[in-house]
Amino acid sequence: MHVCKYQRGLCKKFDLLSSLLRMRTNPILRCHLSGRTNRGTMPPKPKSSAKGKGKGKLSKAEKEKLKKEEEAQQVREEEEERARKEQEDNERLERERLEREEREKILAQEHQRHAAELAQLASILEGNYTALHHVREARRAQAKWDRYMLCDGSPDPTIPAEINTYINLWKDDTKRNEIHSVLKESHLTLKLICELEFLLEDTPEEQLDENTERRYEETIIELQNILLNKLDEATVSLLKDASNHADSETGNLQFTKGNKDIVLMLWGNLVKNPRLKSYSFEEQDFSFDLPKQLALSDIAIRVIHTAHDHFSHRCRTFKLKRVRYYPPPEEEEPFEEPPPVEGDGEKDEGEDGEGKEEDGEATESVVGGEEEKKEEAQEAAPPTPAKEPEPAKTPAGEDEGLEEEEYEEEEEDYELEDEDTVDLRAYQVLGGVIHFDLLTMPPQPKHIKNWIMTQDTSNELKRMPYGSDSIKLGASLAGTMAMGLTLDPKAAAANAAATEALGAPPLGVTVKLPDNVLLCEEPQMVYWWEEGKQWRLDGFHDVKFEQEERLLSFKTIKFGPLACIQDKHINMPFQSWELFPLGTNHARFTIIAAILEVEFEIKDHLCCFRQAGDGERKPELESISNKWMEPPQLIETMKKAGVNVFPEEDSKKYVSVCDKDEQTEGAAYDQMALTASHFAYSWSKWNAETSPDKIILLGCEKLVPEPVKDEDWQVLLTSKKQTSKLKMGEYDEEFSEAFAEGSQFHADLYHMVNDLCSEGGHERMKNTEFGYINAVHKMLEATRVIAFS
Repeated sequence: MHVCKYQRGLCKKFDLLSSLLRMRTNPILRCHLSGRTNRGTMPPKPKSSAKGKGKGKLSKAEKEKLKKEEEAQQVREEEEERARKEQEDNERLERERLEREEREKILAQEHQRHAAELAQLASILEGNYTALHHVREARRAQAKWDRYMLCDGSPDPTIPAEINTYINLWKDDTKRNEIHSVLKESHLTLKLICELEFLLEDTPEEQLDENTERRYEETIIELQNILLNKLDEATVSLLKDASNHADSETGNLQFTKGNKDIVLMLWGNLVKNPRLKSYSFEEQDFSFDLPKQLALSDIAIRVIHTAHDHFSHRCRTFKLKRVRYYPPPEEEEPFEEPPPVEGDGEKDEGEDGEGKEEDGEATESVVGGEEEKKEEAQEAAPPTPAKEPEPAKTPAGEDEGLEEEEYEEEEEDYELEDEDTVDLRAYQVLGGVIHFDLLTMPPQPKHIKNWIMTQDTSNELKRMPYGSDSIKLGASLAGTMAMGLTLDPKAAAANAAATEALGAPPLGVTVKLPDNVLLCEEPQMVYWWEEGKQWRLDGFHDVKFEQEERLLSFKTIKFGPLACIQDKHINMPFQSWELFPLGTNHARFTIIAAILEVEFEIKDHLCCFRQAGDGERKPELESISNKWMEPPQLIETMKKAGVNVFPEEDSKKYVSVCDKDEQTEGAAYDQMALTASHFAYSWSKWNAETSPDKIILLGCEKLVPEPVKDEDWQVLLTSKKQTSKLKMGEYDEEFSEAFAEGSQFHADLYHMVNDLCSEGGHERMKNTEFGYINAVHKMLEATRVIAFS
């Protein structure tokens, strides 16, 4: 009976402990137990009976049992939690596996489509290249056949025997030294020079070996030299017979003769009139002023104005030269060899090692020594035009088998000698060359009764040194000035300043620049320094330019070849550009440059330059407007006319541009040309905001020749990996690469455009000819509008 009561008491205690445990796990009840709740909200304590006061404490066994039960309960809960987490992890892993498989499946499909698009594009480009290559080869073959069948008596400049015979016969011919014969023969000489220059530019590298290229260049220099020599011989003939060409009013020699390529002006001081202050060749708008001492000397002034420039190509900075750099071979890791059997093995090995090191050092010293000797020889040797140092050439196909790690091509790092040396990478000669020479007048024939006595003199043209080159004249002419200016204090002060700046009394020269050359800034005068093979800026004073009359006046003591130069990059960078289709195989390419607005029309394989209808028309460019040419010919013509919107490989040194990956940029030009019959492209302001490996363009299908509305332009992003249409617009405030909804990624710009085009656009693209594609690509590649806008 007592046992049952005791058991019932234990059960009650166990139930009480269980309820206490539940209260501990419940946060609200736990707060009540800890006393953190307000007393007003605490439940009243239960009244314990007096009967159970002595049974509130648990025994040690009960505590141990209760602890075990608690631990068992905790283990069960932890096991349940672990099982639950394991199940969640398994579900997550399964879900991730399914997502990964789906993503890999999509990526595999994208990769397959990407590879198919790239293969299709490569096939299209290869087909166009092959067709174009066949056309060019057929044209070259036809040109060779026409040259072979030409029966006008002119030599073939590519055949050494014929061109050498022509040069030697003309050099030895002393019976045709009259100026009209020389000018007539100059047509053929200049034609042969142009033919060789065209062959150097047009012939592929694999068909033009190094020896042939060097022979062509040497032939060009020989033809240029013999033309100058023949002009000198004709000048000597005129000077010896100067009295027969004397002007009836002044009594001095006055002679002018020329053609479209060469104009010769000759003045000889026969009467030595001290009142002479200037003379003008009115037909050619050329005049000069003489200091007093020269007006009293036996001198002649010769002016030859040539439309061509046969000096700039001799400059070191004319072409961008590349230096092939071979990195040193990697040193092999040392390895241990078994000890030699004989005693002298170590000695032999040491000698071999020293020999190898000496051979390596000798090789490096020989290479370096040869380079130093070449540079010393170029500096020490007298200037001989026929033996110009040629740029290092690489035989075609030599580098095909080399790995990229074996060599690197770097731009030649050259420094200008001083600030007066003209850098032809940054400047270009415009308007031809003016040969301004101070000559010695030979003795004239004397009439004695019925006899004419002529002194037998050399046929060599004698140039008179002046300024720093002449001690005699430099000492005697100090402080002198042209007659008629001594009473003008301003003129006297200006002449004194020029004399002090130049070192000798200067000659005043006024020349009218050609009407077919556009001058975007005031021109700068330069003279040719033969010893240094360079154009120089020093030696000119008081340079003035009258823009309306195109008259350039200056004072100088420099004689020889003179020229005007202009900044090559004055129209760069461009403000904007647009390629707009006008029909199948027909497009308009517009560039708004820094100063000019230039418009090209491209049709079939030809293109022409047009002045923008709504802009200011330049009369200097009328001679080259609306004339259809091949792209290379048009580019060269525009450069000579002063419109240079064609950056060169190193132009980024002189212009602030968008630095874009060249491979990505070139691929964009290829694909724009493929779609130029039906898809318009334009400049985007966001192109400068992206990384170099990404290009931003505006694009729009255009089958009707109407202006594109601003809202119709679509923003396209292209890179090496993919091309996409962006959600943003051109006039959004912030740039975002989020792609447009419903659009699809493509491997290249060509397939992106295909996806955006209609059936009419696809039909036009199918009918586009490879000649038109090549013409568009040439113009895009020549202007590099993506990087230079």
